[in-house]
Amino acid sequence: MLIGIFEAQSWNSLLTLLTDLLRRGFVGRFFAMRVDLCGLAARVYTSFLIQKKILINMLKKSYPQTGSSMLLAASALFLVACGEPGSAPAPASAEVEEPAVAAAAEFVEAVKEVAAVEVVAVQELVVAGEAAAAVVAVTEPVAVPAPVAPVALLEVPESELIEMLGYLTAQSGGVASLQLDAAGIAALAGGLQKGLAGEMNLQDFPQEAMQAAFGQAQARAEALEAEAAELPAITPDALDKIGLVLVMQSGLAQLGFGASDAELIAKGFTAGALATEMDPAMEAKMPAFQAFIQPRAEAAQAQAQVAQAEAQAAAEKAGATMAVENIAAGQAFIEGLSADAAVQSTASGLHYKVLEPGSDVKPTMSDKVLVHYKGTLIDGTQFDSSYDRGEPAEFPLNGVVKGFGEGLTKVGAGGKIVLYIPSELGYGNSPRPGGAIKPGDTLIFECELVEIR
Repeated sequence: MLIGIFEAQSWNSLLTLLTDLLRRGFVGRFFAMRVDLCGLAARVYTSFLIQKKILINMLKKSYPQTGSSMLLAASALFLVACGEPGSAPAPASAEVEEPAVAAAAEFVEAVKEVAAVEVVAVQELVVAGEAAAAVVAVTEPVAVPAPVAPVALLEVPESELIEMLGYLTAQSGGVASLQLDAAGIAALAGGLQKGLAGEMNLQDFPQEAMQAAFGQAQARAEALEAEAAELPAITPDALDKIGLVLVMQSGLAQLGFGASDAELIAKGFTAGALATEMDPAMEAKMPAFQAFIQPRAEAAQAQAQVAQAEAQAAAEKAGATMAVENIAAGQAFIEGLSADAAVQSTASGLHYKVLEPGSDVKPTMSDKVLVHYKGTLIDGTQFDSSYDRGEPAEFPLNGVVKGFGEGLTKVGAGGKIVLYIPSELGYGNSPRPGGAIKPGDTLIFECELVEIR
């Protein structure tokens, strides 16, 4: 994996929406192109947790105000990406939901830890101030300080903010950790610019070519981690493709940036990738940058929620149509079982054929069992097999699909049975997404009851 960002840049990972571009984007995840802002917020929190020791040390030294800003920025990012506490959460895929919750919980604990350090730091400042005040009181009256006027927001031209977006993308993404030369950075920025301008699309390249490009980046990152004497090269063509993927993974397009912004973002990206440390001028511009980017993030979140709701509705509609067809096919299949006199049925609609009855003692629905099984669809497609895994499975009969649990109560230990499970006793219209089992599928299980526990 990529080497971490420099300590001086740690604050930046909480002040941008682009922290995870390269650190997690180089290897393995660049095909998942749907931007999920709440998931991105969770990953920013994860980045924060990795660097919290740096933050704590910084607070212990002399920067309590900076620490406060970082905490506020992290909180704001989470609220923008995931909604206000107590509000209805945006629909989220199973891939994102659990890590987001876990990261948020860890973040709360980290905030407590950092807050405790900050209190100590502030108390130390107060004690020091009281001591100084005591000394002054001996010689002269203490002057009451005049109220400090709030600092006005620094006005930054939009063109600079767009360029700053590219700069922060490179800095927070850890591009410098790949130790690319100027030509390599130019190739990476070129791919980013072409992607934003619409001159190059992922569909233009086969998956194998993209995998090969990221394979080069991974090899170089691993060599850097191992402190190898010689670093594997990343070809300009590969860097071009990686730059294109950065557009997708960063969500730049979803944030409303496109062809008209491509040149400025690429220019800033190049500057950020070449800089060995963060430009101090960036910190003064950060409030203006946040004010610039937040409305775009909120709009992108709203669009993502609408798109996700539409996609879910379309999937449910397609699933319902498929279920009708599969249920009809399953019913026809089960009706055909009537020709086999050995096939029995129950009031629930389960059909089964006992091959070997096993012992006289049969399990009940409250028992745990050890079972070998093979599961197939009515067309012969195998979707699961304990035989292939080399060991039987243990589970409670009331913890599996109804037809499977009921069917195993028909044989004793050592028994063998074939179960024909209609959709309503199996996974119904909601099987696990992406699996071989589709909505409305009838299931067939060949089972061997090894032991009742």
